[in-house]
Amino acid sequence: MGRYYLVGHPGTGKTARLVQQFAALLDAGVRPDRILVLVPQESGARRFQLALGATKRRLLPHIETFSGLIQRHVALFFPRIAPRAGFPASAREPIWVNVELAQYLLDQLIAPYLDQFSDLRMTRARLLVQILDNMNRAALTGFPLEALAERLSAAWRGEASRRRAYQAAQAVALDFRRFCLAHGLVDFSLGVELFRAHLLSADFYREYVAAHYRHVLADNIEEGAPVIHDFLGLLLETAEDAWLVEDDPGGYRLNLGAEPESARALRAACDQVEHVPDARLADGAPPSPAHFARALMEAIIERRRPACLPHPQTAEFACPRYWVNMVQAVAERIAALVAQGTPASAIAVVAPMVEDILQFELAERLGAHQIGLHTLRPSRPLIDQPLVRALLTLARLARADLDGRVTPQDMARALAGVIAGLDVLRAQRLVEAGQREGAGMPIDPSLQARYAALRAWLAEAAQAALPLDVFWERLGAEVLSQPGFVLAADAEAAAVCAKLVASARAFRRAFQLAGLRAPGAHEDALDLAYVEALTQRLLAAEYAPERLPEVPAGHVLLAPAHTYLTGGYRSRYQFWLDIRSPSWHQRFHQPLTHPYVLSRAGWTGDGWTDADEQRASRDLLARVVGGLAFRCDARIYLFASALNASGEEDDSMLAGALERMGVGGANANAARVGER
Repeated sequence: MGRYYLVGHPGTGKTARLVQQFAALLDAGVRPDRILVLVPQESGARRFQLALGATKRRLLPHIETFSGLIQRHVALFFPRIAPRAGFPASAREPIWVNVELAQYLLDQLIAPYLDQFSDLRMTRARLLVQILDNMNRAALTGFPLEALAERLSAAWRGEASRRRAYQAAQAVALDFRRFCLAHGLVDFSLGVELFRAHLLSADFYREYVAAHYRHVLADNIEEGAPVIHDFLGLLLETAEDAWLVEDDPGGYRLNLGAEPESARALRAACDQVEHVPDARLADGAPPSPAHFARALMEAIIERRRPACLPHPQTAEFACPRYWVNMVQAVAERIAALVAQGTPASAIAVVAPMVEDILQFELAERLGAHQIGLHTLRPSRPLIDQPLVRALLTLARLARADLDGRVTPQDMARALAGVIAGLDVLRAQRLVEAGQREGAGMPIDPSLQARYAALRAWLAEAAQAALPLDVFWERLGAEVLSQPGFVLAADAEAAAVCAKLVASARAFRRAFQLAGLRAPGAHEDALDLAYVEALTQRLLAAEYAPERLPEVPAGHVLLAPAHTYLTGGYRSRYQFWLDIRSPSWHQRFHQPLTHPYVLSRAGWTGDGWTDADEQRASRDLLARVVGGLAFRCDARIYLFASALNASGEEDDSMLAGALERMGVGGANANAARVGER
């Protein structure tokens, strides 16, 4: 018994040891409900759930995600802490607000402040997201909302207008917090604040934790925010035994509050800190991507040629002149691997960003080889999904009260999006024929039958005036999941439809529970409000997803690098695209927030300088590419193009580090980059 801290590279068996310890506790007769397993997301919980086996148990262990535990405990003790937090006396249960509804409500409060943000030239949706990010960081780190502007201003060295924008962003955040308290609403930031300020320091909560969690197992604590590390520190004081695991490199949820330095502070409270060796890097071990990871991280951080160069077999470099040729070369190399017997699902394509053009071009080229593409873009707005646009068009056809006119072109695109085997051209002919009474339809009879079935269902639904979530749920179940429609054979399309239904339902229920009224006098105003939020790109398909889907058989995974890393994926082969793109090391432009300045340590320098940004970029890049390579089992394929998709030349820290390693140096088209 004791408190143990395991740290090591991804793939060194740390989680496996944690699962073994979990099983050993159960085999030893420890009460399961006295065991707490804490993981960053649901995908990390599966291995522990499998260890339970099929045995029926009267008591079950607590297997929780970071955010799930916070929400469950706040809900459990809400009646006790609500009055002290400023909720009205009538608030007996929290009304949880997801990020989509939070953005919509925030949008209703921001109008008086918009002039203060005019110099930023940001879309309204991005403005709202960054204000919410600031609120989340304040709660996860542990400083008051009233300190946001001061912290951000201390690191800013530019025009005074930016400081005024910081003040306005803080004012909007405080207005939103007061609104939530007045209406009994709990968004993510307020939920974390309730947990940190009103539970962690309370004697009754400490007694509860001490009684319920005698054995603690926490995986990937480097992905947690400081508030989670505070909770773990509390557990270390009272638990009989604890095992904490850290991946190094890690800390990829930087934009979600992850602070590896805060996690490492827990080492001091542990009896033993074990640095788990990496057998892949042992003397005499065969060449592996782990060698490439170690050398590349050194080349990035030290900005010199690494002492130990990886074996050429661990990575392969190619740099055609044009971007489309790069995508074609990637597809051909993947097809060759699949032809040699590699399952498509064992191959991953990662890029700093996954734009529509990359998804389309790669899918087209892989499709020519009968290979599918499974794309992950969790933060993509729902309305950017073609299927969502089609479903919205169908809703507008059945609900004349919804804002927006449906043109024949809109209808044709919607039909092509939901009827399998129907292209836009033939869909237009169906629409034109349907508008002419008695006109024949020179189209495949099976397509005509599907079109007729859809029209009949929409006509019936128009009489029922269904709420949007119910409308889309029934449309999917009764029509679109039938043979010949999009949901019948496309799991990804079914997932998109399910997300839309869940989004609309959560939006409606939160309004109803809180007794809020959407703008407008008539009873359908709530659906109109949802459509407005949807079309203004306020609603994301997912946000910080707890669980990412597995890659279907016959499909190659395409994902942004950060999504791949936070999703817990591993691959036999990885393809890194656009390695000359600065997006590998540059943070997204976020003028109203800053992950380093708003960290627990804060920022004590004289403004955040270009040198500070370069150091932070090198550190994050090294962790990202190192994390990718340590999660690859066979070989990494590196692809660049002399000209990017816009026909311009790029330059990046990653390309410079690879050149220092001699990777791609013999290629006549390789990037010639200087010291960065």
